[in-house]
Amino acid sequence: MNTTTSTLPKEKLSWWWRAKNSRWFLPGLAATSVLLFWLSWPVLPFAPLLFAAFVPLLLMEQHIGQGGYKKPGRLLAGWWYLALLGWNGATTWWVINSTLIGGVFANLANAGLMLIPLFLFRYTKQRTGPWLGYLSFILYWITFEHIHLSWDLSWPWLTLGNAFAMHPEWVQWYEWTGVFGGSLWVLLGNVLIFLLFFYRQEAPRFSAKNLLPILLWILLPIAAGYIRYWGYEEKGIEQEIVILQPNIDPFTEKFAGSENFIPYEEQVRRFMQSSQTQLTPSTDFLLWPETAIDQAFDEAYLHQQPIIREIKAFTRQYPKLSLLTGITSYGMYANAQVAPPTARFRDGIGYFDVFNTAYFVSEQLDSTYHKSKLVPGVEIMPYPQALSWLSETLFNLGGSSGGFGRQEERTVFYDSEGIGISPSICYESVYGDFMAEFVRNGANYIFIITNDGWWGNTAGHRQHFHYARLRAIENRRSIARCANTGISGFMNQRGDVLQATPYWEPAVIRGSIRANEQLTFYARYGDYLARTAAWIAAFVLIAAFVRKRAKR
Repeated sequence: MNTTTSTLPKEKLSWWWRAKNSRWFLPGLAATSVLLFWLSWPVLPFAPLLFAAFVPLLLMEQHIGQGGYKKPGRLLAGWWYLALLGWNGATTWWVINSTLIGGVFANLANAGLMLIPLFLFRYTKQRTGPWLGYLSFILYWITFEHIHLSWDLSWPWLTLGNAFAMHPEWVQWYEWTGVFGGSLWVLLGNVLIFLLFFYRQEAPRFSAKNLLPILLWILLPIAAGYIRYWGYEEKGIEQEIVILQPNIDPFTEKFAGSENFIPYEEQVRRFMQSSQTQLTPSTDFLLWPETAIDQAFDEAYLHQQPIIREIKAFTRQYPKLSLLTGITSYGMYANAQVAPPTARFRDGIGYFDVFNTAYFVSEQLDSTYHKSKLVPGVEIMPYPQALSWLSETLFNLGGSSGGFGRQEERTVFYDSEGIGISPSICYESVYGDFMAEFVRNGANYIFIITNDGWWGNTAGHRQHFHYARLRAIENRRSIARCANTGISGFMNQRGDVLQATPYWEPAVIRGSIRANEQLTFYARYGDYLARTAAWIAAFVLIAAFVRKRAKR
């Protein structure tokens, strides 16, 4: 509790002074921050509250820094961590439905990682003063988000720009900035509210003079978004696409060894039978979901597999049809020298990689793409070069050895008319610049195959569905999204949902979307805002460090 006393007579003490000296002040700030983050995050409809969600955290830093507390850094770390953990838990708690231990660890660890940009901000502010300090808060947070998209422990779910996924009309300008434009918008809004209302004040100054710049900062980009939304026209030729949502329970039916496992041959028979209800001679693409066929296929002999032959015979019944489906496959390596770090080794077999694969069947050529953005812990052992000993231990105990293999380039598949599609798999669709690579490589559509049933009927699968709308805006690409369980549907180049399936119901839908070939500014240059922020943040941190050394 704050030990300082005001120089004002007690009868003149403001409610704000009394609040700050209450033992409930810091818990109240933490709870307020959690509430604002929770209410503003999809799928709740209060996104504008995000412009104030960081304000309680900035107030904590100011209050503790001026309050004469013993061990202020430790106290601040505790309250910041509780608030950040509350944000993570309130918005992504559903991960525990897939893996309890992994979900708990993910929330605990991610909240801890979020402390890094906050303490770098505090360090910089203490060394260089408040103005560069608050600027550094924005730079460090965007840099953190950027790094968090790139390393093996990546978790892009809470990138601030994702919060507007249910309001695509507001952020049509993502075609120039990507989601980091949204992050910058949010962070500057929080700093503006803090500086105008709370910075070094005896009490918050809620006046029209202070409120006007905040309203303009929030409303003008929204107005610009609506203008672009109303003025945008869909581009490209129109094609017919069919999406199958088979709704096979991933816990009890989908995979070998589960309680009510459906044999792979029977699953494929159901896929074909259901798809035929919507296929026409004009259908260009058919989508089946991620790991639609989980039987492990040796890629060297893929065309010889009876199931694959049956699928190819099925597609030849339709003159224009190309099929994108998920399979599980593996590839062999001659020796350790040519094997990548993700490869497994087993006596009698040798080195091999298992892949979460998108398999494309077309009139011209069959192709495969290996999922490249892998879920940490579930699909990939982070940094297998350094943790190979742990990888081998886990494999010997029956766990994953290094996780799945992956590929470096973004493969684009083409149909008979030369229309390119991105075969993105599940988690990959949350990465803006990653998905833009498909577009730079020639994708005219974004196709997403996924299996969202792991999370149950929670916000998780709905958030995942809506995040895809941001990829449509960033690249001006129509989207076809196919889920085993979850939500399947079509989205246009403005991010509008044209058609969507109900959750946890088998469905087959047919729709027409346009194949755009023009590149947006964002598709060309990717996360340039984040890269710029990272460079500036590095120089700011060096300046703060040099300033500290100079004072010694």
